[in-house]
Amino acid sequence: MQKKEKKIPKPQEKGPERVYASGELFKEQALPPSISAKIGRYSEKEKLSKKDIEELTAKIEKIYSGIVAEPGEAVGIVAAQSLGEPGTQLTLRTKHYAGAAEVSVGSGIQRMEEIVDGRSSSKYPTMTIHLIDSLKHDLSKTDLFAKSLIDVKLTDVAKITENFERKRIIITLDKEALDERDIRADSVHKKIEKLLKVNGKRDGMEIEFSFPKLSLMDIRGNVLKLLESRLQGIRGIEKTIVVKRQGASAKDREEYLIRTSGTNLGAILKMPEVDAEKTTTNDIVEISQVLGIEAGRRAIIDELKRTLDENGILVDVRHIILLADLMSYDGAIRGIVRTGITREKSSPFARAAFEETTKHLLDAAFHGEKENLQGVVENIIVGQPIKVGTGLVDLVMHQANKKEK
Repeated sequence: MQKKEKKIPKPQEKGPERVYASGELFKEQALPPSISAKIGRYSEKEKLSKKDIEELTAKIEKIYSGIVAEPGEAVGIVAAQSLGEPGTQLTLRTKHYAGAAEVSVGSGIQRMEEIVDGRSSSKYPTMTIHLIDSLKHDLSKTDLFAKSLIDVKLTDVAKITENFERKRIIITLDKEALDERDIRADSVHKKIEKLLKVNGKRDGMEIEFSFPKLSLMDIRGNVLKLLESRLQGIRGIEKTIVVKRQGASAKDREEYLIRTSGTNLGAILKMPEVDAEKTTTNDIVEISQVLGIEAGRRAIIDELKRTLDENGILVDVRHIILLADLMSYDGAIRGIVRTGITREKSSPFARAAFEETTKHLLDAAFHGEKENLQGVVENIIVGQPIKVGTGLVDLVMHQANKKEK
């Protein structure tokens, strides 16, 4: 006797719900899993009843359904308007200070332009350095480590005098500058001797080097070496300041972190005292080079959102995400400038519509490029309906021949 195969009931479409042949209802998941998980965590934290959870979910579903983009919606134009208006019509402060006047970071319209243009270096580069557990709760240790990060050149703590007549170089150390940076005169003396490969005579805060056998040109070369020599610190870190921060919860201890003027993410992350998972910089191009393009994309979103939030400007984060995707989709940070994403477009008309119209058209004609009229700009130029909104759909009507009665 053959066993009958158990047939799986096929769903029948019926409005927003699907009804199986057995009569069992299967409700579509209206919200993304991430939002549903947040609702669950919030409900558990606030100890909501089943009825309250249903009401909350219904309200969120209503809001969510109202902000979902329809197929064919011109999301690029909406994003451009949403981000362009704050940069032209609204007030954005030019800069603010992070904790103290010694460490400033760009903000407002200036910072917004830097991010959107994809500039290779920030005008106000800064890092936020988080330390490991053994350091972050100790102010004295954190302060010493912060001072050791400052890029100190010999010219910052000493004055170099040349005496070509006696073939000597005299270095006069500044005691206050050394104490401020926690540098000892003995260590400076040893580093200079190692650099010049000559023993020097030290008298108090003066160190004298004699070169009786060298030519004046060689002595001048040694002076130039001294002018560029680094005593301690990380290249690019100009200033540091220790900032106290309360832990995530009331039970957590206060901790200290370091904010810098100047940035060198690659070198900082290699240091054993640094918490590499939390440490970051505001230089987006440097992030993409050190941590990869996905990290650079995330940095564009975070930095642009922070700049707008600081000035009380509410912009949906999805517009910023779209911009970040556009700037990073080919593996490198490309700015919204003629040398950035516009230059990479395959359409000659799209390139010509931005800047340097004649140049782009002549180049395209010279190389025999073909215009496929796939984008929005190209179709507007030639007067065709654009493939956005209702223009995305082609409707064709076939009228059947009716026999006359």
